[in-house]
Amino acid sequence: MRENAFTDWLEIVDGRDIRQTRDNVSRAKRVEHALTEYLQRSVLLEDEYNQDRCASILENLSIDSAGIIPVTINLPKDKNGLSSLRTAVNKYIRFCDETK
Repeated sequence: MRENAFTDWLEIVDGRDIRQTRDNVSRAKRVEHALTEYLQRSVLLEDEYNQDRCASILENLSIDSAGIIPVTINLPKDKNGLSSLRTAVNKYIRFCDETK
């Protein structure tokens, strides 16, 4: 993830305040770390965007997939928790779309 550029984009272009910006960046990092552990391969949002616009990441954050991911992986199992992570990934997708 291009963390610094994403942070700037969230504040300047998307109009997020500092708390919302930190939350979105933190959630995006959480997705990278949790899916790296779960999939046992390096998961970077930038690479996933270049591969399939993060479609596989969003699939792993679906309520259907949540039931098969072990509880030891740091991902929520409830709809609201997964939704907040998907929102952060979707913001990263939008960021990439607009800055490529």
